[in-house]
Amino acid sequence: KDEGLDKNTLVIFTSDNGGAGYIGLPDINRPYRGFKSTFFEGGIHAPFFMRWPGVIAANSRYPYPVGHIDIFATAAAAAHARLPTDRVIDGVDLLPYLQGRAPDRPHRMLFWRSGQYKVVLDGDWKLQTSGALNKVWLYDLASDPTERHELSKEQPQRVQAMLALIKAQDAQ
Repeated sequence: KDEGLDKNTLVIFTSDNGGAGYIGLPDINRPYRGFKSTFFEGGIHAPFFMRWPGVIAANSRYPYPVGHIDIFATAAAAAHARLPTDRVIDGVDLLPYLQGRAPDRPHRMLFWRSGQYKVVLDGDWKLQTSGALNKVWLYDLASDPTERHELSKEQPQRVQAMLALIKAQDAQ
């Protein structure tokens, strides 16, 4: 602020995960289920604040999921830098979305993975799969953002389709 840079600087504040379960605060991620090291919303639904006066409207909120993968592309766009063309960049420039110039979601699908524990978010549907436990969990986050109603038995075709998405992502 002393140098006036705050008026023309994109600032991003975020976290890499939800609160840890081992610190003895059972409601740390409330209302979400889960903790750091899980892919339930309590483990991955984290703050992602962006501030850039004159570019991002103050006190605005964006309803769709974004991720750390978007920081590089957004910062490059803010700096008017070109993205590398010799590799796939999974992230996108968030500015058109935040400014209302891009009406859809920045990501139709997002993926998480830790060893045999894999997750895909496809729109509002989220599938988690654990190879170690031989288990899947399916949630409709639009109607159940706190993941209390597991739907894999009721939606076997959706489970299979989403497992295919994970397999295709793994092939990359």
